[in-house]
Amino acid sequence: MVSIPDLRIFSYGTTIAVGVLLWIIEGFNPWFSHQKRRTLHAKLNLSIAGLNLLILFPSGILMAFMLDWSRNAWPGIGMLALPPVAKAIVIILLIDLWMYLWHRLNHETSFLWRFHSIHHSDSTLDVTTSWRFHYIEILISELLRLPLFMLIGAGIEHLLLYSLFMTPVIEFQHGNISIPPALDRLVRLIIPSPMMHRLHHSRLRSEHDSNYGSMLSIWDRLFGSFLVKDNLDGLRLGLDDESGTDKQKLFALLLRPFRP
Repeated sequence: MVSIPDLRIFSYGTTIAVGVLLWIIEGFNPWFSHQKRRTLHAKLNLSIAGLNLLILFPSGILMAFMLDWSRNAWPGIGMLALPPVAKAIVIILLIDLWMYLWHRLNHETSFLWRFHSIHHSDSTLDVTTSWRFHYIEILISELLRLPLFMLIGAGIEHLLLYSLFMTPVIEFQHGNISIPPALDRLVRLIIPSPMMHRLHHSRLRSEHDSNYGSMLSIWDRLFGSFLVKDNLDGLRLGLDDESGTDKQKLFALLLRPFRP
């Protein structure tokens, strides 16, 4: 059986490896061919991601401790006496359902949108956008999901497994890579495809309030938020009045949610 430290290293390593691979492919086979200054764009998004690690690392340590403690007091899904594999699948599905609901709340709640809009204000969509989230959004997410995961009886191994599967999907759906339309249609039967997620980053609210899925596309289909267009000619990314060069700077983005 794979140990938790090994699973953690494998999960983190996969995230980095897939991100680097997609970054390279974007340079040779981009879908948005007009995008330039890739290095400066990546530097900004990775700076935001780096700040979030100051929250995610201590949060991960606390999460591991609390989940280990809580399972002795409350088994959650463990009450069903499922085999370990079945239990892991159920927990991972519940985590992904929560991610869908959390993402949707960020769009439908004005307070949360103030922070999530930093992610959507990126008018240059590529793999580095998948790591660009305001630190307050990360903090609130961590605070809310801990009691939920304790309730369902998740262990740190389930979170690491989920991250191992989900993070490459998140990177892939944000990737500025050109894939055949037929492959995109096949992919989105299971996971959110790049074409789905490009609509999610449209400037039109009717389009960006859709396709909230993280790892699986089934939640969008079940809850009526699935949207797809095979022709995205004329698609404009970002947010009106928020995607200008003067507003796409590190401190401007960090302070934006606190301004009128």
